[in-house]
Amino acid sequence: MTKAVLISCTLLWLPVAAMAQSTVTLDSFQLDVAPEPEAAAEEMRDCLLDPSACANDEFGGGASFTLDDVVNLGVVKREPKPASSNTGTPTTSIAVIDRTKPAEPLPTIDLEVLFAYNSDDLTPQAMAKLSTLTNALRDPRLKDSTLVFIGHTDGVGGAAYNNALSLRRAQSVADYVRSTMGLPYSQIEAVGVGFSRLKNTRDPASAQNRRVQLVLVPGA
Repeated sequence: MTKAVLISCTLLWLPVAAMAQSTVTLDSFQLDVAPEPEAAAEEMRDCLLDPSACANDEFGGGASFTLDDVVNLGVVKREPKPASSNTGTPTTSIAVIDRTKPAEPLPTIDLEVLFAYNSDDLTPQAMAKLSTLTNALRDPRLKDSTLVFIGHTDGVGGAAYNNALSLRRAQSVADYVRSTMGLPYSQIEAVGVGFSRLKNTRDPASAQNRRVQLVLVPGA
């Protein structure tokens, strides 16, 4: 009986010893923790309100767009509207639908929105990021802006193919944001520019270049 008890104790002790040797504490490595959605939304909002102070490598450092640029892309128009002269006679003047000077950079951020290869379908990760963006855009200081989503690709492949792909992807993003926020079609636009405005010019094939950029046209 004694021998049996001793054998049982030995068998029980071996796994415990093995476990003790292979124990790993949580402080022996570091986990990359994603920011909370509210904090991420605040960072997006702050980068839109002041792009020059944006310290986020993803959101900042993208192509600069002015009012003239978005007008030339055909997504925002200058339209004539009636105006009265000093004599009371109606005249026609060109009205810029934004109060910002045409040559000044507009508020903008870049978004690394993930798509499957040769696809314009949003992934669940992309929808989560865009949901965070919609929370940022609900800030009262941004609500009157026209949202212009500009699709970009890397420098691999032909120009015509990449222009079409970047447009489809920008439209997917615009459609998601439009439906989520209940925005009218007149307040959100999409355009594709392919690889004409690379973010990482030293490496045209870099994933940094595959992005959708949001440009705000205030007061439009």
